[in-house]
Amino acid sequence: MKYSRFLLLFVVPIVAVGAILALPRLSKRELLGLLLLPAAAVIWTTPWDNYLVASGVWRYDPSKVWNVILGYVPLEEYMFFVLQSLGVGFITVLMLRLMGKKEQA
Repeated sequence: MKYSRFLLLFVVPIVAVGAILALPRLSKRELLGLLLLPAAAVIWTTPWDNYLVASGVWRYDPSKVWNVILGYVPLEEYMFFVLQSLGVGFITVLMLRLMGKKEQA
């Protein structure tokens, strides 16, 4: 399976549903957190992934990625960092809201 198809099938739907449910009522603080989380993931994970690929610990099959390589890592991996972080962020916001409503009841 191509990496982009994996993202489309398994990661994008979670982010899309989370965005639809959470975005309309996001506070400025929540929005800031949702923007900082992917940035932190990219900053934190990029050196690690690049080092592991450069040193041969793992590789990306050129037939499975778009071959847009940033450093040693394909674009899809960076997309994964961002999308996965957003998905977790949206789920966290929604869970905190749900828990807050139960505590108020």
